[in-house]
Amino acid sequence: MPTVRLEREGLFGPVGVVDTADSRRFTIGGVLQGASLLVPPASAVDSSIGQGPGPVIETRYQLAWLLAGQRHPNGQGLMLGFGGGCGAVGLLHQFPGIALAAVEADPAMATMAREFHPLVAHYERQGRLRLQVAEAEDYLAHSSATYDFVIADLVVSADSLAYVDSAPLIQAIAEAAPEAWFRVFGSLPDGEIQPIMEKLAAYGPAVKWLFSPVSAGVAIPRTRDWILATGVRQPPDPHGFLPFAANRGPRVRAVQAAYRKIASGALPAA
Repeated sequence: MPTVRLEREGLFGPVGVVDTADSRRFTIGGVLQGASLLVPPASAVDSSIGQGPGPVIETRYQLAWLLAGQRHPNGQGLMLGFGGGCGAVGLLHQFPGIALAAVEADPAMATMAREFHPLVAHYERQGRLRLQVAEAEDYLAHSSATYDFVIADLVVSADSLAYVDSAPLIQAIAEAAPEAWFRVFGSLPDGEIQPIMEKLAAYGPAVKWLFSPVSAGVAIPRTRDWILATGVRQPPDPHGFLPFAANRGPRVRAVQAAYRKIASGALPAA
């Protein structure tokens, strides 16, 4: 049975930390915001770290952030929407040359990420992760920094895609980096994704590639997470990289298979 480690009131609803038999999950209002496998643990990365989940990303859509890592293994990245830090931790673990600035609007979520995902604080101590509590639009409005890529993971639930309607935010993301990876939620081809792509193109660079942790040929669930990539001329080679290759076990193998599905299932936007 899942174990609720803690629940606190957050900016967008109750923020929770839930342990299953295999993973630690971070939620907002019961909606998953990220998960990491408990084995290998955090201590496998640094023996001085106490108990806690390790670097293997269980959340399927967050595995797409490793695509950005493949393209920029020594790059400077910006993550808008940090959640529990699971995607950021996995990215930093896989690509030791990457440095990441991260922005999280909910102070309760940022606090719980540091408290319950010890690798967040680990990478902060290393200087490779800079986590700031701020609204994404406010952060970009007051920052002149530029990056190799931006990850925009600003969806809290299926109904929270308001940021796509924000021309200033999309334009600021386009100015911050030549490449961006947007998480959205909807159905394809006759559903919500096409209007979202049109809005992104109107405010900034056009979407070049679409990725999903669910095969495009699978009709159910029709509504799902999608990653829309701008500024990416060609997806990375799915055969040229195996995530978490140093780790073993059926759960890790399932994660590796999910990543290959995302990478090899890239759909051109046009």
